[in-house]
Amino acid sequence: MYSRLRNGFRQTVKHRLASQRSYSNEVLRKKENLSKNLQVGKTIHGFLCTEIESIQEYNMTAYFLTHERTKTEYLHLERDDSNNVFSVGFRTTPLDSMGTPHILEHTVLCGSEKYPVRDPFFKMLNRSLATFMNALTGPDYTFYPFSSQNEIDYRNLQKVYLDAVFRPNLTRLDFLQEGWRLEHSNLEDKNSDLIFKGVVYNEMKGAFSETSSLFGQKFINTILPKGTYGYVSGGDPLCIPQLTHEHLKNFHATYYHPSNSRMYSYGSFPLEANLKFINEAYLSKYEYLDPKNTVVASQERWKEPRRAEMNCRVDQYGGPVEKQNQIAIGYVMSDITNIYETFTMLALAELMIIGPNSAFYKSLIEKNISGGYNSLTGYENQIRDTMFVVGLRDVETSKFETIEKIANQTLEEIYEKGFEKAHIESVLHGFELSIKHQSPKFGLNLLFNLMPLWNHNGPILNALKVNKLLGRLKENLMTPNYVKNIIEKYFIQNNHKLVMTMLPDPKFDDVFNEAESKLLKSKVSSLSANDKEAIYKEGLELSKVQKEVQNLDVLPCLKMEEIVANKTAPSLKHSVSETIPLQLCEANTNGVTYFKGILGTDSLGDSERKMLPFFNYILDKFDTKSYNYRDFDKHVSKCTSGLSAITHITEHVGQSGQYEQGILINSHCLDHNLPKMLDIWQEIFKKPNFSNSERMAMLLNNYCSSLTNGIVSSGHTYAVQAARSLISSVDECKENLLGIQHVTIMQEVQKTQKTEDIQSVIESISENVLKGNNLRAAFHYCNTNNDVHEYIDKFCKDLCNANDNQEVNRINWTDSKSMNKDNRGIHIAMNIPVNFCAKVIPTVAYTHPDYAKLRVLSVFLSSKYLHPIVREQNGAYGGRAMLSFDGIFSYYSYRDPNSKVTLDVFDETANWLTKNANLIDEQNLFESKLTIMQQMDQPIAEYMKGVDLFLYGLSYDLWKTQRERVLAVKSEDLVEVCLKYLTNDKWAAKCVIGDGGAQDLKKGDEVWQKVSGPQQ
Repeated sequence: MYSRLRNGFRQTVKHRLASQRSYSNEVLRKKENLSKNLQVGKTIHGFLCTEIESIQEYNMTAYFLTHERTKTEYLHLERDDSNNVFSVGFRTTPLDSMGTPHILEHTVLCGSEKYPVRDPFFKMLNRSLATFMNALTGPDYTFYPFSSQNEIDYRNLQKVYLDAVFRPNLTRLDFLQEGWRLEHSNLEDKNSDLIFKGVVYNEMKGAFSETSSLFGQKFINTILPKGTYGYVSGGDPLCIPQLTHEHLKNFHATYYHPSNSRMYSYGSFPLEANLKFINEAYLSKYEYLDPKNTVVASQERWKEPRRAEMNCRVDQYGGPVEKQNQIAIGYVMSDITNIYETFTMLALAELMIIGPNSAFYKSLIEKNISGGYNSLTGYENQIRDTMFVVGLRDVETSKFETIEKIANQTLEEIYEKGFEKAHIESVLHGFELSIKHQSPKFGLNLLFNLMPLWNHNGPILNALKVNKLLGRLKENLMTPNYVKNIIEKYFIQNNHKLVMTMLPDPKFDDVFNEAESKLLKSKVSSLSANDKEAIYKEGLELSKVQKEVQNLDVLPCLKMEEIVANKTAPSLKHSVSETIPLQLCEANTNGVTYFKGILGTDSLGDSERKMLPFFNYILDKFDTKSYNYRDFDKHVSKCTSGLSAITHITEHVGQSGQYEQGILINSHCLDHNLPKMLDIWQEIFKKPNFSNSERMAMLLNNYCSSLTNGIVSSGHTYAVQAARSLISSVDECKENLLGIQHVTIMQEVQKTQKTEDIQSVIESISENVLKGNNLRAAFHYCNTNNDVHEYIDKFCKDLCNANDNQEVNRINWTDSKSMNKDNRGIHIAMNIPVNFCAKVIPTVAYTHPDYAKLRVLSVFLSSKYLHPIVREQNGAYGGRAMLSFDGIFSYYSYRDPNSKVTLDVFDETANWLTKNANLIDEQNLFESKLTIMQQMDQPIAEYMKGVDLFLYGLSYDLWKTQRERVLAVKSEDLVEVCLKYLTNDKWAAKCVIGDGGAQDLKKGDEVWQKVSGPQQ
């Protein structure tokens, strides 16, 4: 998977907090004596221990070791956590855009010396209880992480991963499949046209069709032009066909050498076992190879700021074309290895950008001259030379100059006046709370946060000591001269500054297609007769290999007796306070209290319901009874994690055709702030003042502008949702509120409705929804929070005091309406070079005995049918089947060069299974069940215990019954339910997003409609 940079400032701003999440002494304690024989200066299994540090804020011990022979670096974080992590990573720094690191990442996972089977990585997904498995390519690194709670499983995965990276087969056929190849459009006809194919080739075509991704990639290439950052490590589609198999193998020999690797482990499994295996099986077989050629040098700083301009495709679902412009103003900042400077910049970035009290929000966002911040905005510290960027989307070109002027004036104002003390305190509180907030993926979070720093030989153990960094930061931010000096150094006097603009070009796709066509013609014209014959034969050979049934016995696999159910029923208390039903859970929440609530929205009319997501977006952004919106934001940030409100639509767990519609609200706080947090929600329930029409117009503009972000990167999700809306009135509702249809609805609202009319609808929603007798709530809290019940009761009493209705609030189930039973399809036309295909079929509810059988079937079909054909043979990035909670069986493909071909594959499921029923042997059946166990047995955060019951009505007993039913599924059950529910005579719906609808998608009696964006 290619990961250019983290999009979304909220994710980036806390990045160097070493994890953002922690556990208290009650939750996870430091594991004593696991490695007591390991001392600084002592060698164990070829590794010299150079540092041991107690990381008190996370109750763990860090061991840093270096392999004496190869100089491989190893970090082990010892902690009493059952979710153990392992990773091996490499600094991969190409000086071209052929995508070598990315294609290598894919190809090493296609078979190795010990495991010479096609795609052992994907095969292990079904043979493991891994809580996480992936491989990631970044701008200058590639790493291979996994996590598991089962030690046997952990060792199995470790063997496969290490053999893959150090001894991959790297066959030519795997390179052709995963990277790129020329292949005949008709494989059997050597006279048919040659076309480009390849998994990564199509993946990057898809990535480059996402405007925000393209802008981000070009921005980093331009502001850091020298060395590896001047290129596309994931691969430019027009450069990928320059890569040769020989170059790929040479790159592996250099960059995947142990001397250039970094290994990481976390958790409670013994370190010594890791070191012994790694040394004996791999590292002892190598000699040291100086990795100096992989080092990323710091960029030479510019003497003058620079400008650049680029083009992008027109967003057919965006606003008016003349406003689809973006601008980004970026500065190269500190070296990533200066951990205190980068930590400081995280805080300054939040002070400058996030929320109504930040300087840039006041000067740029509230001017309503754009659609809000773009995805580049924030502080980026995943690369050697860190960057600060402030950028706006949906800007008229005539405003570019004004924006630059305002940005410069804003920096001057910060330099002169600094930041308000209350604002600084609210940001620092957010950092402190994020350290206390816990996650079951703590070890993975640490890895993702440390890897970029470690990749450049930064002081990773010091970066883990967050309390020390935070203490120093608190003191410095309250010193005006310190802030002044930082602003002057990194902004006022910084000439390494880039102003980049991006303008939509209606001919952008034509330019790319022409360049791709020209490249293809050039490749084909240079082929000799022998070359053409070789391509023809290789195509046939690859197709043959892809279809071969393999002997997977060489791959390790868990056994049934090695699977232990580790979930227990959560300790929940159910009560009623006033009219509010409560679900209470005492848990080890590390001194943090969590609140969740559901507000029913079944009473809303159609005009109100379609505005519900926008209502959720603005709920905490206006004046309240006691605060103006700026002071309210400060108060919220100083006492809580922030307020969240999202649309909640869920089907009845056991009764098809009924669903709950509402708003899910939630927040969390340090225990001592619970009264303040509940008072803050009281302010919301007293109804915000939505009368500020100027602010309403600005927020509507920002909201509508944000809606198209991520459609291309999550196209499969939107395709499945659109298809579901054709067979389910529940999903028709979801499509109008959460899908592409919502984009169209809100653009129409923005275009046709006056601000005062919108305010009137918002006021009506507020009056109908924000009532105590319309709430049901859940709380998670520590046993040390002695007054929690008193505070909760007071909260409920205050909310219900003004209500006339004193009946206990119950879930108001909405009956879904019957749908037209025609087989329908929807083609959502979009000017992107890849497609997203989906097919959906209604089956049975979660509590039905056949549900477990269909669930196992979905996994079996994904691994044995869809993955080999849709991905390996036909070149899509991915394809799978899944069964949703409400019993809708879905197929989808991701970044797919095909459309009709893939839909035909979906349709042929029953025929294929009938012919290949022999594949459902005991091992394949067990692997399919194991994948579901992997999903069902995922570790649960303390603050999420019992939440499935609260949100969806899914009790522990129902979960346990489902698990037992899954384990009881037999081979013949899969054929039975496939023929019962998935044959072509069953009611179904389809969707294609992309240009693939240019083909005739209609099949038999299907009724298709085409939907186009407003800019088409």
